Amino acid sequence: MSVRRRLGVGFLVVALIMATVVYPYLLYTDNAFISKWRALYIETAMGTMTHQWLATAIIPKDIIDEVMKTREETNELQKTAASTWGEDDIVSKAPETEVLSEEEQFYAKFPELDKTSFEAYLAEHSNLLENGWGKIAIDKCDSSGETGIKTIHGDNVLAISANQEIMIVEVKGSTYEGRLAIVKDESRLGLETCANLYKTGQYVKDIAEDNNAILAINASGFIDEGGVGNGGTPYGFLKVDGETLQEPYGHDYKIIGFDENRLMQIGDTSITENLWDAIEFGPALIVDGESKLKSASSGWGLQPRSAIGQTQDKTILMLVIDGRSTRSTGATVGDCKDILERYGAIQATNLDGGSSSVMYYNSREITHPTTASDNPHGRKLPNAFVVTWKQ
Repeated sequence: MSVRRRLGVGFLVVALIMATVVYPYLLYTDNAFISKWRALYIETAMGTMTHQWLATAIIPKDIIDEVMKTREETNELQKTAASTWGEDDIVSKAPETEVLSEEEQFYAKFPELDKTSFEAYLAEHSNLLENGWGKIAIDKCDSSGETGIKTIHGDNVLAISANQEIMIVEVKGSTYEGRLAIVKDESRLGLETCANLYKTGQYVKDIAEDNNAILAINASGFIDEGGVGNGGTPYGFLKVDGETLQEPYGHDYKIIGFDENRLMQIGDTSITENLWDAIEFGPALIVDGESKLKSASSGWGLQPRSAIGQTQDKTILMLVIDGRSTRSTGATVGDCKDILERYGAIQATNLDGGSSSVMYYNSREITHPTTASDNPHGRKLPNAFVVTWKQ
């Protein structure tokens, strides 16, 4: 038998083994490891608009339906999710009666900071204190982020601006990398639209620069026919500066927004009148301190993700996770919930994700959007949550 024929027979035998042994085993085994990744594969494919065939082409419908039941169960849990907190529930960021030194004010403003690692960094970079503690400015978001500065939760700190009251943290998990922005002045948070709403969207970078923002992340979903929409028309409810620009769609999404006191509120369409800035998306992750997910992935799989939350002292948490790359596959909605919960969120929700996910800080993108064209700015979008520069 010739070498070519032996190779052909070998390939045929391997193919038969894969088709009759390995493939059925991967589909039907109860092995915990395989079951987990089979479910994540199905959820991830079914969670896209244009790549569901990656699941439907090779996996029987009954298996897909069984996996996707978790999303239906989460949707049921979401229906009654509604924030009930108000100003009386807010905890002050720092005792108002105490007279604090500049150093004490700095650490009181950023309690998430690990003091030991920060003091070690200061010992090597004493110039940071030339203008006082209130002017400390570190920005290593473009590098490896190996400042050695940690949060009290062990995450790397990439940037701190004492004057702008913002800290940027690197978050990592087994399948993801991303950035968490911790914003101490909630009064500078707003929702801003693209310049030509209902016509064509803008990159988050451009929305930020048009609105004098130091920080921004994507917000609403948008009408995206065939996955090639221009980002001009948001999906669902939209309210900006107290003006309703688009009515709710309803369906399975939540109303997400901030009232005039800059308290984050999550609920159904009945809360729209009480909000100053709001969109419609989901799923809700945390409402009044309680998880609103049925499971870690809740039927949504691994994707690039964006999320926003708020702590009991009104600190704003803005999260973006990279995905669809060898460096970072993506996160589950449960991963996002866990990160925001770790940093104290008592209200939190998922935002539009996928190729829309991007974080802008201090004049450039600091995450890596996933687009077909590898555009570093991500996709054009209808709006963004922005934090304006403090003057």
